[in-house]
Amino acid sequence: MQLLWNFYELLGQSLFLVLAVPLTLPCLAGAMPGYLERRRRRQLEEALPEVLESISSSIGAGLGLQQALTEISRTRQDETGKLLSQAIERSRTTSFDAALAEYAINSRSILIQRVVNLLSTAIDQDAPLGEVTNSMSVEYDRLNKLINVREKDMTGQSFLILMLMCLLLPGVMGFMFAVFGLAATGAYWGDIHGVMMPYLMASAALSVVISGRMLGRTKQALWWIPFWSTLSALLYIGLFEAIQSGMA
Repeated sequence: MQLLWNFYELLGQSLFLVLAVPLTLPCLAGAMPGYLERRRRRQLEEALPEVLESISSSIGAGLGLQQALTEISRTRQDETGKLLSQAIERSRTTSFDAALAEYAINSRSILIQRVVNLLSTAIDQDAPLGEVTNSMSVEYDRLNKLINVREKDMTGQSFLILMLMCLLLPGVMGFMFAVFGLAATGAYWGDIHGVMMPYLMASAALSVVISGRMLGRTKQALWWIPFWSTLSALLYIGLFEAIQSGMA
């Protein structure tokens, strides 16, 4: 009970913190669908070169495109196999082209939709599908590698920004104000919390937006603003109060 009361007193240091704390959990819940959807889409895109290579091999063995996709749907147990199975099942009541287009739409991936459009164009123009799918397999494998490299680099840089602005900055400020503004020496700086906490929360929010913009996911990053802003403010005020209590 005393711990909860102390936590309530920390929240009372800033109206902005009181408003941000109740928003943290709902916003984290709101961020999860976007994260899961992006992870699902990337899994489909990373499987794309292997699927195209399998199509090329099957066509080289004398099978048609529909037969090749049917075989792939039977052998793959991942999300790609599931979507292809649905497309093959749908093709029994509609045309194969319509089912293939539905697979592209259900993937919600621009890369996969582009591949399906290229395949449809190649079929309409009687292009050699074996060579076309083999070339696309190589190109999209390179593209996936480039995307993964960029994602890794940008993720590291964006995470560094969050660590600096949401953890290091409030930690340094809380430590500095607590050590050099010790209440026992008559130099208490606690009155500055009303200014510092909104400043730190705004800095955290801005860093989250910048981090999301770097990754190309600004809208999804907005869900994380209450979490990082609250964490920044609590770290600052918690470290300040802990040092003040320890040195009193």
